[in-house]
Amino acid sequence: MNAASTARAHEFRPQLLERRARLQAAAGSVSPDYLNDLIAEIDAALNRMDSGTYGICESCHDTIELERLEINPLVRFCLDHLSRAEMDAHQQDLDLATQIQVKLLPPKEIVLEHWDTRYRYQPVGAVGGDYCELTVLDNGKSLFFAVGDVAGKGVAASLLMTHLSAIFRSLLSLDMPLAELVSRANRLFCESTAPAHYATLVCGCATPGGIEICNAGHCPPLLLRADTTQRLESTGLPLGLFCGGKYATRRLSLGAGDSLVLYSDGITEAPDPAGEEFSVDRLIRSLRDRLGDGLDAMADGVLPDVARFRQAGPPSDDMTLLVVRRRG
Repeated sequence: MNAASTARAHEFRPQLLERRARLQAAAGSVSPDYLNDLIAEIDAALNRMDSGTYGICESCHDTIELERLEINPLVRFCLDHLSRAEMDAHQQDLDLATQIQVKLLPPKEIVLEHWDTRYRYQPVGAVGGDYCELTVLDNGKSLFFAVGDVAGKGVAASLLMTHLSAIFRSLLSLDMPLAELVSRANRLFCESTAPAHYATLVCGCATPGGIEICNAGHCPPLLLRADTTQRLESTGLPLGLFCGGKYATRRLSLGAGDSLVLYSDGITEAPDPAGEEFSVDRLIRSLRDRLGDGLDAMADGVLPDVARFRQAGPPSDDMTLLVVRRRG
């Protein structure tokens, strides 16, 4: 058994054994032939683990994409060797995932009495693992905002992002303090996902009096004032690492024209052909060059700047940028 097969067997064997036990417990609620076929499929996967061939395509003998195994640990072929029917079903799943993710994204701009917002979201594929949220709270004058990054890429990451979004949208209806909101979201995310899954997140609440913010292991948000830029470091661990994690918040006072910028590391870690990263410093320059030109100019300028920096290189990660500005 090679190292890759050993690692995958260790990760997915408990899931398959649990699935088998659930099927056996369901005996009598489905036809015996159908039940036996499903159990045989699981047993075949367990046998592949024992023989060291689990996670290896039965056609080309290359490794099967990890994100596909995370979604369905019974798959036997890599994407390049699916049947036509399987390819069509896979494309339909991607199309549906894309539609769901688009519907989960907030409006492109939300304008309140005291706050303007803009965001730009660019997944590296059909779907992405970045999380972006803008929700006007019940009083109509306050705003919850968030940017996060779920570990992994592709469909598996997008499913976790959808799960994270559902958690926050449910908790927001309870009108609890921000620190408690993040702590509860962490516990729910931790208890309902696999140990290897986690998400970095920065979120906050903008009220007429200012902003309260919490950073759970995410990229430092940038507070841009007329003459200075402040980086706001993390105040807690990523969500999903420890169910009992505690999170601190900080309060910010923004004057008219001040902007708070949240972003994902797909922007700052984008490499040029020589391997140099775009970096936080270049992001700050890109934002400050357009600071006096309005939110649309700031939001629209960053991703093209990153693309020019990459030159011919394709994007390697999802990119999200969110700007919250205090109105005059």
